[in-house]
Amino acid sequence: MSASSPAAQADGVRDLLLSQFDLAWGFGSRFVLDRVDDDLALWEPSDHVATVHRTASGWVADWPDEEHPPLPEATVGWLLWHIEFWWGNAADAVEGRRVRTPGEVSWSGSTDGIRAAGDRWRAILERAALDAPVTGLMPEPRPFSFVASWVTFELTKNLAEINQLRIRRDNRRG
Repeated sequence: MSASSPAAQADGVRDLLLSQFDLAWGFGSRFVLDRVDDDLALWEPSDHVATVHRTASGWVADWPDEEHPPLPEATVGWLLWHIEFWWGNAADAVEGRRVRTPGEVSWSGSTDGIRAAGDRWRAILERAALDAPVTGLMPEPRPFSFVASWVTFELTKNLAEINQLRIRRDNRRG
């Protein structure tokens, strides 16, 4: 098999997607998620926040009205829920399942749900056909390779937001 064969190119793309995910996930797991506790998850950085609320059926997230600014600041708990929401939907869409609405997704209440999502996603990255269309997740069908790179971007962004909130909270405590 030559270096320019389609199979070699696909292997190269998969290796790149896996290495990018592993870099973001490794950093996030060790330096962000390991530092999240209940206090940080529910800390409110301002009076205008999107957060999670415990109910009889579990943790329910606020869903901000993006049509009427200013947008609320997200709490770490809300960001954790949001990761579980979009990552679960990405995995479900790749596996041909129905994408859920925000109201159908409860937060797990800890970082455990995200860690399980990470394991599930890595397994998907290892086996999914890179050019297979993924429908229902975005306005138009996109190839799995595009969805995989979007997941890594979104994960990195959300982990950075969580870490920034942790630093902000820690600095306020002085």
